Amino acid sequence: MSPAKNKHPNSLMHYRRRMGFTQEQVAHFLGHKSRNVLSSVEQGYSLPSLETALKLGIVYRVPVDFLYHDKYIALRNEIREREGKGLAHRQGVLALSTP
Repeated sequence: MSPAKNKHPNSLMHYRRRMGFTQEQVAHFLGHKSRNVLSSVEQGYSLPSLETALKLGIVYRVPVDFLYHDKYIALRNEIREREGKGLAHRQGVLALSTP
């Protein structure tokens, strides 16, 4: 699928197929009546709720960050950058207060 259409890239289909499950089976495990929500999430058109994401991790037996690896890396890099800026400021303060 082209990146423009897939707003939320993920590895859900990969892990579902690795487990040998159909969308209908996973939807049932999640407590959904149909596979429509799962299909939309797999295709990247929508994001699952936190509860659904955690359930998917349980079903596929992987941490949630594996399911959304690219998003996880982007968020981690963003936070590390902010931490670095804040840490540099705090380190300067700590250096001043240490004998």
